[in-house]
Amino acid sequence: MRFVVFAEDWGSHPSSTQHLFTRIAKEHDVIWFNSIGMRKPSLNLKDMNRIVTKLSMMIKDKFTHARKTHDKTNEVEKSHSPKVQNPLVLPWHDNTLCSVFNSFKINQLIDTSNEEPIIYWLSVATAINAIKLRPQDKLIYYCGDDFSSLAGVDHQMVEGFEKALIAKADRIFVISDKLMSKMPAHKTQLLEHGVDFNLFNQPKPKADELSGKNNVIGFYGSISSWLDIDLLEYCARQRPEYQFVLVGKAEVDISKLLCLNNVTHHQAIDHKKLAGFSQHWQASILPFKDNGQIQSCDPLKLKEYLAAGVPIVATDFPAVRRFQDAVLISNSAEGFLNRLDIAVAINHFPQIAWKTHSSDLVKRHSWDHKAQFVLSECKNFHTNPLN
Repeated sequence: MRFVVFAEDWGSHPSSTQHLFTRIAKEHDVIWFNSIGMRKPSLNLKDMNRIVTKLSMMIKDKFTHARKTHDKTNEVEKSHSPKVQNPLVLPWHDNTLCSVFNSFKINQLIDTSNEEPIIYWLSVATAINAIKLRPQDKLIYYCGDDFSSLAGVDHQMVEGFEKALIAKADRIFVISDKLMSKMPAHKTQLLEHGVDFNLFNQPKPKADELSGKNNVIGFYGSISSWLDIDLLEYCARQRPEYQFVLVGKAEVDISKLLCLNNVTHHQAIDHKKLAGFSQHWQASILPFKDNGQIQSCDPLKLKEYLAAGVPIVATDFPAVRRFQDAVLISNSAEGFLNRLDIAVAINHFPQIAWKTHSSDLVKRHSWDHKAQFVLSECKNFHTNPLN
């Protein structure tokens, strides 16, 4: 099968789409288009840096292509990985001229010279105007977020593109029940996030950053607007004997946390090294705010935490309720603090088989199984159409 994927930048962070297509690309041809954006740029430092990064990617692509032309040792594409494209696109997707230009530039990079069907996989709704579907081609919408609540998205612009994508899609995969309720039932299926089980379950050496720390409460991931900073501050002040360790890029101001002696922050690290943290702290936390984005989410780190086997303390949202037998859930600051105490206490009783219990819950959720499910559904397009 041939896949053309529109998602975030390949290698930028281990998203669910990247986890899936890392595996699918081992057996099938995959062209991966790096992010074409879901909002118009602004005149700020973050967006200017983003533009520079995009231009650098395109220049690197041109250089790499020229080098391969003159270097026969590089004539064969690297096997078992997607062919990544960085198209020159204009981020004003709701402008007709820009849309026509973007479609032209993107379709130059897609081989439609043979009649083999292409399966288009769109994780970003703005790509719907960029593709040209032939009768034999199929379209999948992978909805991993509630775009109406997602931070950093032009909600008004994306809404129209998402409606068009929903109408045209042959299949829709969603990651949560709430997202399922927003889609046409006859062509929508639940595809919860998976986990690299062996990576997070098999014992790993303790990260150097945790050396000398006791009673560690840990979080890794984007430190963004949906993280409850006030809750973290409350817990850190109430439990000065606990060490709170945050790992990830800080998208919001966390200075009031870092002024506390028992809070440390480390920049984002390689995904493969995370288990060296999560297997060795005393509690993994999901201190999320209650908003539309969180109500629709299925955090990748939830199943990774479960596979690591350390007690998890979380605020109350739908994704964690599926694992309420292995997650200590609270809907108040006092309750969250109390459950942190329970999590730390559990670590002092090794006879409690907490790791085995929690990790057993996610064994069947491996990314390998998720990828095989997707491939099975794609093979059924012609024999068992849903719409």
